[in-house]
Amino acid sequence: MSIRQTYQFPFASYPAIRIVLLLAGGIILDYQIDPTLSIWAFIFGCATILYLVTEIIYRKSLNSRVYNIAILSYLGIIFSFGGTWHSFWDYRDLPQEAQVINTYTWQELTFNGSIQQIKQTSTGKFQVDVNVDTTIFPNDLIWNKSHKLRAVLDPADHNVPANFELGNKITFEATVYPLEEKRNPSQFNYNQYLASQDIYSQVGIQQIISIIPVHNIWRWSYFRKHVLNAIDTNFSNESASLAKALLIGYKNELAREDKISFSRAGLSHIMAVSGLHVGFLLFPFWLVIPFFWTLKYGKQIGITLLIITLFIYAGLTDFSPSVTRASLVGILLAYGKLFHKVRDSKNLTAVAALIILLINPSDLFSIGFQLSFGAVYIILLTAPVIQRWLPPWIRFRWYGKPIMIIIISFIVQVGLFPLLAYYFGEFSLVGPLANALVIPFLGIAVPFALVVLLITPFASDIAQTLNYPVDIFLQWLYSFVDFAASLPWSWVQVHIDSLLFFGIWTSIIFLIASLPIPKLRWKFLILLLLVGCLHQGNRIIQKFSPATLNLTFFDVGQGDAALVTTPNNKHFLIDAGRWQPNYNSAKYIIIPHLKKQGINKLDAVFLSHPHADHIGGILEIIDSIPVDTIYNSGTNYNSQLYKTYNQKAFEHDIPIKSLHAGDEIYIDPAMRLFVYGPQKSVSQSNVNNRSLVLELIYGDTEFLFMGDAEHRQEENLLKRYPKLIDTDFLKVGHHGSKTSSGSLLLQSTTPQIAVVSLAKSNRFGHPHQQASRRLHEHIPSLYFTSLEGAVQFYSNGKNIYKQ
Repeated sequence: MSIRQTYQFPFASYPAIRIVLLLAGGIILDYQIDPTLSIWAFIFGCATILYLVTEIIYRKSLNSRVYNIAILSYLGIIFSFGGTWHSFWDYRDLPQEAQVINTYTWQELTFNGSIQQIKQTSTGKFQVDVNVDTTIFPNDLIWNKSHKLRAVLDPADHNVPANFELGNKITFEATVYPLEEKRNPSQFNYNQYLASQDIYSQVGIQQIISIIPVHNIWRWSYFRKHVLNAIDTNFSNESASLAKALLIGYKNELAREDKISFSRAGLSHIMAVSGLHVGFLLFPFWLVIPFFWTLKYGKQIGITLLIITLFIYAGLTDFSPSVTRASLVGILLAYGKLFHKVRDSKNLTAVAALIILLINPSDLFSIGFQLSFGAVYIILLTAPVIQRWLPPWIRFRWYGKPIMIIIISFIVQVGLFPLLAYYFGEFSLVGPLANALVIPFLGIAVPFALVVLLITPFASDIAQTLNYPVDIFLQWLYSFVDFAASLPWSWVQVHIDSLLFFGIWTSIIFLIASLPIPKLRWKFLILLLLVGCLHQGNRIIQKFSPATLNLTFFDVGQGDAALVTTPNNKHFLIDAGRWQPNYNSAKYIIIPHLKKQGINKLDAVFLSHPHADHIGGILEIIDSIPVDTIYNSGTNYNSQLYKTYNQKAFEHDIPIKSLHAGDEIYIDPAMRLFVYGPQKSVSQSNVNNRSLVLELIYGDTEFLFMGDAEHRQEENLLKRYPKLIDTDFLKVGHHGSKTSSGSLLLQSTTPQIAVVSLAKSNRFGHPHQQASRRLHEHIPSLYFTSLEGAVQFYSNGKNIYKQ
């Protein structure tokens, strides 16, 4: 008689992993449903009391049921503590200091503090993060409460002082600006980003009263400033900005185009100082650990030197969360090896995650946290298995380790695919190869350049000479990245349409990790098949669900842009937002949304008329995404933007077709798209009155887009199409101007829903009081992008709903 045994996973060997998973579960639940702190405290208290009571009862009775309750209550304590802790430290909650400052919105206050960071934007303005220690309110009311704010300095209005440097004390007068909430889907959440940096107020500098240089070597900003100067000394102008990013994570001087190139080449992570760089510093120490064993107090000396080294390096990077994470893991691993302790990398990594989440539970939702720990666990789980697959003639030769480094770089890039696709909408196909070529050289260049920095203050000429090979390498790296990013197949736009995809990917990683354990690998194979079936089932349900027409009216300020997604997954834009120097709506609003939604082609772009507030983003769109056809009103216009977009469309082989009343456009057989204006035979000096007027019909629902049509064109529509223009949904013409949306038009169209696209407090006075009154009299549901932000609707062919 044989006894059948099943494999039992040794959960007891990974206590830190269990605790982190439960803690993270509580943090996620609080983030999603956001209950009050008192509710979490009540749950935590109940779980604690239940655990204590059941533990006492169990010790007396040894009842297995009581024991199980005690275990569950213990798990409940950790889980509820995660929710309680996150609720207590939730950065989304506005702190008291910010509430006080923000009550003075659009008023001038005086601030005194130290400069923590300076960054010049693409518009030429400086973003200055200031640790404020004193605030002076009106009537000379002094408030000695510390807080952090972001100040904006425009060099066009103020001269930049020579001592405008990190660490110096600054006193300035500034206007408090409101921090507006995210106003468009898929738009970068600037407020949330600032909050993650502990910044909740933004001001515009009106006058710099004084800047006092600070020479305090014990301040990290002073130390970091001198290191940046040393990098400028050691590197040429061509490579200094990259060296600052590569060595200490200072990316403020890198051009946006360079950041995009590194991202598409799969090498953006080398500029985010992280575990890779800490690993470069840790590797030499790892080699000399046996030497410390030979000394009487060698273990203590070794771990102390490592802690000091990593602490100084973390300070140079302004205590970057990624470096802090990697340093904690490195110190724990080194401690285990030095002191011959039980050393499990997976568990020790979880200890580092636990410490970080206890310091700041919101780090769980940061991209850096997820990428860092994701990369580490991908390596820890899959690298040992892959190493066993290598033939002995590779594994045990001198070139075995370099080859393994290349393989690890490859599996990290592939393993992080879901996260990279979800957050960035792009994945670098050339990345694995680029990393295999670059990382081995960086392993030499980074530690060497950091060592050379130490001698720069004492012998700058010698340091510059020694650093010359690294400088040449960085110049080559620039050229290599530009070449790799320019390859037509170097990157692809990707879209994660279901969170179940993360489950599939995680199952694959655990399946690879469990291959050496036959009784475990079958379980993960079953899990992979189960999650795969759920994913496919979800896709089938979506496929057979009723097809919908989706419309997104972006908040582009004083302009127009709407995205239409048809029932058969065709996509087209009606207008492309506004343009102004160093800004266009497509770059910051439309294109990010298209990428986030996985839209890699536009089947059409309709430009209602050639004013810059309607065609402002067309150049960016042509450069960023394939466009099948551009339709316009056929009106010539004497502007550089108009001429440039015609030329650029010609260069990209995009046909431009002029539309007139009576045309019909065929994009999706499930819907019809009619053109009601402009009339070909009617000449009009006012280009607004030659706007494209479009009606989109899906099932029983109708949508009328008026462009910037004014009363003259409205009268023509009423004469030519008195019955056809009756609609359910109206895209209001000309941003609510008094010269549009006449009473006769509104009476004839009878819309139930309407959208007005405009900016708050615009210089044109839109929406005009008379137009607003007419709109409210005739339309039950009226939406203004200036108040609502972007608005989204969908139609099932019978009814129109707001998302």
